[in-house]
Amino acid sequence: MTTDNYFVWRGETEIQFQAVTAVMQLKPLLQKHVENLGFDHFAFLIQHPVPFTRPRLFLFSTYPENWVKHYESENYFAVDPVLLLCQQPGRGVEWTRDLFTGAGNLWAEANAYGLLSGFSCSAMASNRAIGILSIASKQQSKTQHLRVELEVKLHFLAELSLRVLERLNDNAMVILSNDFSQRELEILKWTAEGKTSAEISLILAISEHTVNFHQKNMQKRFNVSNKTQIACYAAAIGLI
Repeated sequence: MTTDNYFVWRGETEIQFQAVTAVMQLKPLLQKHVENLGFDHFAFLIQHPVPFTRPRLFLFSTYPENWVKHYESENYFAVDPVLLLCQQPGRGVEWTRDLFTGAGNLWAEANAYGLLSGFSCSAMASNRAIGILSIASKQQSKTQHLRVELEVKLHFLAELSLRVLERLNDNAMVILSNDFSQRELEILKWTAEGKTSAEISLILAISEHTVNFHQKNMQKRFNVSNKTQIACYAAAIGLI
């Protein structure tokens, strides 16, 4: 991959993704790019940053349906090393037997379903959601000597895919509603700093009742149990 060829590819690819006007167009577009890279299937997993202990997941995939169902039924999300390593956006992960040593039967079973080699890389959206793009081949050792090209291209494809879903307001990108008022954001910021309602009321020159009203209202809107939790969630998705 030469620098000139990469920038030509990058420009043409960006134009293609900008032309997407419906979410249903994203899957075939990604599949086309995956096949151009010499691979057979892809999975684009979107992981929300909150809730912290049970983040919501959304999957766009052309993997064999039986494999996807089996992966989900075995809850391989919890042990898949690719998902852990791809929490660092832009880091490419080549699939190897050694990589999956601590993941039970995941590697052997993936091979049995025809996923013999693969590569993954991720990007981060403006709301801190992580999009992990994985590509798989029916052939072994498909990623040899391609690490740099795959890392660069998959990161860009994941980034473009997240932009498309954000632009089209797809549910996969909706983490918390961002319709906070300026007053609510101020209260959230001071709550995240550890200030009490009484202290916030003095800082903002409003009544403590008003502070509590806004905090309770936000808790109800986002279905959280306390004011600290909503402040943490807001910080995690970049609102404050």
